[in-house]
Amino acid sequence: MTYNLNKQYRCTIIRGKSISKMDDLLPVYAEILNEICPISAKSFSSIFDKNLSQYIKDEAKTIKNHRTENAGKLLAMYFEKDGIIYASERTKKFLKDNDQPAFFKSVCFNFQQPNGSQKIQTTKEKITNKIKLKPYHFILSLLKIANDNEIVLTKHELGFYALNSLDVLQGKIKAISVYNKIIKDRNQNINRRVETEGKAYSYAMQHINEQFDYLELANLIRKDSSNIRLNAKEHKAVELFINNLDTKIGFDIYKYDFTQEKIGKQISTDWQEYYGNISEIEEKKFHTEIQSLEDKPTKSPISPMEIGDEGENFVLNTEKEIVKSFNPRLVNKVNHHGKTRGLGYDITSIEAKRNIENPEFLRYIEVKATKRVHPPDLSSTYDTVNFTRNEWVAAQQHSEHFYIYRVYFTSKGIFLKIIKNPYLKNTEGKLYAAPLMYRVEFNDNAIDENHKFLYHE
Repeated sequence: MTYNLNKQYRCTIIRGKSISKMDDLLPVYAEILNEICPISAKSFSSIFDKNLSQYIKDEAKTIKNHRTENAGKLLAMYFEKDGIIYASERTKKFLKDNDQPAFFKSVCFNFQQPNGSQKIQTTKEKITNKIKLKPYHFILSLLKIANDNEIVLTKHELGFYALNSLDVLQGKIKAISVYNKIIKDRNQNINRRVETEGKAYSYAMQHINEQFDYLELANLIRKDSSNIRLNAKEHKAVELFINNLDTKIGFDIYKYDFTQEKIGKQISTDWQEYYGNISEIEEKKFHTEIQSLEDKPTKSPISPMEIGDEGENFVLNTEKEIVKSFNPRLVNKVNHHGKTRGLGYDITSIEAKRNIENPEFLRYIEVKATKRVHPPDLSSTYDTVNFTRNEWVAAQQHSEHFYIYRVYFTSKGIFLKIIKNPYLKNTEGKLYAAPLMYRVEFNDNAIDENHKFLYHE
């Protein structure tokens, strides 16, 4: 088939709210859903919005959009069935593994055009134009070809030749054909870009740029100015996307009778349940290894392990270095208790140079780790972690000697936030511990120390 570049089509997605803060917002959405679901659909909106307003101080309309657009339509973190709202399988998995890139890999993997997240008029228009594509699968396939040929593509090229091309969106054109056309135009100094009549270029690229944002949150690409490059360290996940490009779209939206009354609601409900599901193969191939987050080449592979183990190992080694610099003879006082059940803490260390008067006083450390692409904002913090009953009892028992070490593995290094005596801070109102599992919520007022560690080459 002839690849007609003149056939351009603005194939939009739902606009995200605060997409630059999505790494921060995801655990907040998840913990709220974990706390309130399952819940009656009639009560869900008001209770979710009330809980979210504790974190986001904004007008009611914005809070609502976080629930409907972000947590709902974009991320499929919940779905409705028989009048009850349930947390999706994707959300439940994230609550267990704290692997944010894996969460966004799942979002990208299940996404398709057309889908059930938009207004029925928009969906009908896409069906009329015979749109049928897994856009993230296609972009990764195109980037893989470019990577194999040591070529870096731009977001402008990917937008015009792929995400805004009607032929591509109809599933008629192979990625290799798009790549060849881009290179041919480059060689002839032909520059093309997406345009929308009567609108600024930023408007024309809005939905395209946001699709790159989600691929970046999934740790599958890296953005460098206008350049988009494949994260080759995520080869297992990328391979899964590419291998599934030519399979049928997972949600058969073409089967619905659009003349039926309230068909839009039915499609939306069915899509939401499908979109938030995860498969066994995703569980295996979407796990995010630490070295895949690093921008720099990694000399030696890191064995995959649970996020909790990775965080505990990092803190253990960090504490040993601190104690060693104070007094090498005292390093044996830094011990790992992560496999000992019921203690309520993971590591014991000593104060060392952090407390000159009582350097050998113990620190009881509970480690809470997560993986995310973007670093946490050191000037504005909202986050949540789960505590078991034993952990909260230990926080009360050891009080000023008990610490939460919140570890963030990111593409820019490892970030550590330390909270001393969370039990006291809870009574002071500096953080909030809800006694369902003891979900600890904190902001800048509770942070005692901020640290950043560069990855070792």
